[in-house]
Amino acid sequence: MMRSRFTLAVLLLLAAAPGFAQTPAPNITGDWDVTVNSPQGPNTTLVTFTQDGEKVSGIFKSQRGELPFDGGTLTGSDLAFSFTITTQGMQLPITLTGKVDGATMAGKADFGGFAEGDWTAKRSEAKTATSESPTTTSTTTASATTTAATTTTSALGAGGKWDVTVQTPGGELPASAMLTEDAGKITGTFAGPMGEVPVTGTIDGKALKLTVEAQTPQGAMTVIMTGDIDGDTILNGKAEIAGVGQMQWTAKRAKQ
Repeated sequence: MMRSRFTLAVLLLLAAAPGFAQTPAPNITGDWDVTVNSPQGPNTTLVTFTQDGEKVSGIFKSQRGELPFDGGTLTGSDLAFSFTITTQGMQLPITLTGKVDGATMAGKADFGGFAEGDWTAKRSEAKTATSESPTTTSTTTASATTTAATTTTSALGAGGKWDVTVQTPGGELPASAMLTEDAGKITGTFAGPMGEVPVTGTIDGKALKLTVEAQTPQGAMTVIMTGDIDGDTILNGKAEIAGVGQMQWTAKRAKQ
């Protein structure tokens, strides 16, 4: 009798266990208002997540366009996903990690290894995107029209077209610059994979200093590029990105 009672108790326990031992896995499919706090300040964007088991993909949406991403994971309540923005012709990977808690999320943001921030999210009540997307925003394209006279330079001149190589955390990034020199003042354009942005600067002897500024979803981002012109080469190049960090760059004068 005691044995049968014990067996019955075990069976009842095993039958009841799934009801209190298993916690339903979160499902984040749907629209979320995601706020990322970057070095340039907070930015809230509508993100539509799609979940397939532990696989996560999604789309950042705004009036400026859409930025899809995939390769994310949701293991239990631990969420991780990445996307890449392009600013001043340079690619910057951003990785968000955190936890899902019902209708909210929170975690840490890594900006390409240059800086860190945090982020939060909540289920969106609105169905339309009213915030700015982390996609690369359009910038005013300066005129690239340059006469033959501006490409004629002395051994130490900065004028002309340059093939630029920027060392990013993700590897080498090719770009180009079209510069015009006039009494020590530099104007022109800096072109990368996503288009052109205007450049201003100065040259003092061999010392070159360029300022590149573009509008991003986090506001204006300024890059100060310095280097030494040695004939048809720019050496010792340093690119200082405001609020993010520093990268190295070199350039060679393009063959006409």
